[in-house]
Amino acid sequence: MLGTSCSQQADFTHRVESPITVEYPLKPKYATKHPYGGWSCPDNLRGFPPVDLQELAQVPVVNDRLPTKEETQNGTSLLYFDPQKFPHASPLDMTMPRVARYYSEYTQKNELVIVIQAVVADKDTIVGFRYLNGGNGSAFLGEVTFLSDDEVDKLGGTPFVFFDAEIYASSEKIWKTIISLTYEKSSEEVFDENAYTEPGLKANAKVHFNYAPDRRMNTGMVTALWRNLYIQVDYNFEGDHYAEKFLLLGREGSTGTQLYVVAGPYGEDIEAQKVGWNDWFKKVKELSERNIMIYD
Repeated sequence: MLGTSCSQQADFTHRVESPITVEYPLKPKYATKHPYGGWSCPDNLRGFPPVDLQELAQVPVVNDRLPTKEETQNGTSLLYFDPQKFPHASPLDMTMPRVARYYSEYTQKNELVIVIQAVVADKDTIVGFRYLNGGNGSAFLGEVTFLSDDEVDKLGGTPFVFFDAEIYASSEKIWKTIISLTYEKSSEEVFDENAYTEPGLKANAKVHFNYAPDRRMNTGMVTALWRNLYIQVDYNFEGDHYAEKFLLLGREGSTGTQLYVVAGPYGEDIEAQKVGWNDWFKKVKELSERNIMIYD
């Protein structure tokens, strides 16, 4: 059995108009992962970028048959069951893609996912899915709750800022620049002067943004942090889920580093957000490439 692996391990300080509502209570449905290679890879932005639900029909899937090994490696599917080892494995009688909710141990939220595969193997039914905000995972069928077509329609569009670009600097230098520019007090030079974070950014650290003097409006949480490689911060904006993901990957044969960024989902302000994030990227690139560190 073969599954797609994880990646190798903007002015966004105003109110986000996100349509993704966080559901409570939050708890996993199973104590153990399934035995067919269960994983959660929120960092696999290169293979599985974020999806706007208005473009759901364009998500590649395999229906009515099991995928080939190649299809589990090119982003079309996730789980490959060798017919010699699993002669009785079969696809679940369900048309994909399907939108569902899944409890993420990283964010401790019931996140929206897009199920692109469901396989009946032995006595288990396993699903492969894409996180709406990028990345992929797999789970027992019972761990996801499918949304009806009406529920999906009510969600509307889910536009994300997503880009990848090369910066000619080491991942260490870019990492330090991102952390300082985006989450330390020096971010005041670029973003809202009232934006700040608690010192010592680390996994499970809280990230605070102020939208008015002396009034804390929103709190984010660092839900994944693999130094010089990946950071994810999730926010709950009065029930709406918003996330920021940054992935740094070296490029073979290049002295540069590929930076992948996801932010959102946003609302009608998506175009303005793209402009803000483009300004942010230019600043990160400039500081990283000229070797002037604003963070020690």
